[in-house]
Amino acid sequence: MEDPRRRIGTQVLILNQAGNSVLLVHPTYRADWTLPGGDVAPGEPIITAARRVLFDRIGLDREISHGLLGDQVPYNSNTGTPERISIVCDGGRMSVTDAAALSVPINHAPETRALEWVPIDLLPRYTEPYIERRIRAAVASIALGHRFPLLYLGEPVTVVV
Repeated sequence: MEDPRRRIGTQVLILNQAGNSVLLVHPTYRADWTLPGGDVAPGEPIITAARRVLFDRIGLDREISHGLLGDQVPYNSNTGTPERISIVCDGGRMSVTDAAALSVPINHAPETRALEWVPIDLLPRYTEPYIERRIRAAVASIALGHRFPLLYLGEPVTVVV
């Protein structure tokens, strides 16, 4: 049997100013909540994809230059979903004022049902267990100062949105 293709995805972790809540989206195509993100197009730098999907999904433009972790999700033979490598990017912290002003933009992705700031301790109520583990690991990376540059062909990426 031929191995299924791999997909690369990117998600963006944005913390509130206090660092105790994360911004989650509730996509129309999922029962659970997750970090804002999406697929990386072939040849597209991860940073470019992260900024693009963040803007497409929730109308937010954030400076992104570093990753926090990579998470491999295996091929699912029941659904045919290919193996996926997700890179969680550091979207920084958002001020109280900016966080309170967030809402699902009317003219953006119809697959975004809702946005919510979710306290880290309440993640199990919102996310699949593997997504909760991913988010907790990304938050721990920030707390430990573990970030890695996201390069394209060994060079920093300049993104123009």
